[in-house]
Amino acid sequence: MEELIEQAKNGDNDAFNNLIMLYKRELYLIAKSKLNNDDDIADCIQETILKSYKNIKQLKNSKVFKSWLIKILINECNRLYNKKEKNIVSIEENNFEDIISQTNINDLKFENIISGLSDEEKLILTLFYVSGYTTKEIGKILKKNDNTIRTKMLRAKDKLRKRIEGGFLYE
Repeated sequence: MEELIEQAKNGDNDAFNNLIMLYKRELYLIAKSKLNNDDDIADCIQETILKSYKNIKQLKNSKVFKSWLIKILINECNRLYNKKEKNIVSIEENNFEDIISQTNINDLKFENIISGLSDEEKLILTLFYVSGYTTKEIGKILKKNDNTIRTKMLRAKDKLRKRIEGGFLYE
């Protein structure tokens, strides 16, 4: 992977295209967690690709390419819609963890499961469960304390647990 990134940094367009193809699904899911309109999602992804293409030579550490790309995407999404929704509730994790372990993310069931959450909650859960980032890494990406990320994640899980108990998740 690092070799492909280095090739892209050296102007190899095919290498850059291959990198984007590797991350395109993840970019879509992250953008979808912040935006509802498919045209807006496509615009943000396109802007992300353009900005990353123009600036890839400035990337000092190839190991951070993925998080760098995601930060660009998040900034583009925020630029397009600078909205924040903060809903706070309490927690119980087990039910959510069971559902996530049974969910095939490739079938976009995950997107359906998190659809009722705020944009920020969807983004945090997507970065955690789809992209595999730790709460500390998510905190760095979103420029928030990792304890804040953990709290928001736990509250989002509680919302989902309540939806499951109420039978609203599978309607």
